[in-house]
Order: sequence, then structure tokens, then C-alpha cells
Amino acid sequence: MKAPFLRLLVLLALLLAGFSPIAAQTTALASLTASNTAVKKARHHKKNLANLTHAERAQFKAAMRQVKGDPQLASARQARKEAQTKESRVAARESMRNTRRDLLLKADPALAPILEKMHSPS
Repeated sequence: MKAPFLRLLVLLALLLAGFSPIAAQTTALASLTASNTAVKKARHHKKNLANLTHAERAQFKAAMRQVKGDPQLASARQARKEAQTKESRVAARESMRNTRRDLLLKADPALAPILEKMHSPS
């Protein structure tokens, strides 16, 4: 008899304190969805890198570190974030990829076959 009463008392105290079970579920669901998206992106990235040898991967990562802070890439990334419609998001994402590819090739022209290898089917 004590346990149900204590549970009811705890629930009442939580509700009075502003706790909302529905809000907690919604927050948990949003968190789960965000983590699933991150896992999918990481899986895709790992799959692309899996096509490379250790030396090629190191060369690619070094070039990425060089271009990461480039103003052109930052501008393309910002345009992608600000895109409103599906078509504009697709176009902005493609523009950012092309900008990144161009900057990578400018930083290290030897990356051309590595980039092709990354995006070819396994």
C-alpha cells in the first residue's frame, strides 16, 4: 500500500514542479532522431573512407584540415544552412561539395584519384 501512494506522491510533486511526461518524451524522440541522423552520416563517411588505403586516408585528412577554415567553404556552408526550399538545399549542398572538391584539389592536386576512389561504388 505504501508503494502506490509514494509513486502517486512523486508524480504529483513532479507535475507541480513543471515536469511534463509528454515534453520529456518529445525531447527524447528528437534526441534519438538527431543521433540516428548522425549515425547515418558517420556510416556513409566511414564507407567512403573505407575505400582508401591508410596513406590515402591520411593525405585526404591532411588536405581537409587545410581547407576547413577557407572563407569560400564557410560561405558555401552558410548558404547551405540558409537554404529554404528542397531545391535550394540540394543546389546549395552540391555547390558546397564542388567548392570543397575544388579547394581540396587546389591544396593537393594529387588528391584527384583519391576523391574518385572515395565516390566510386565499392
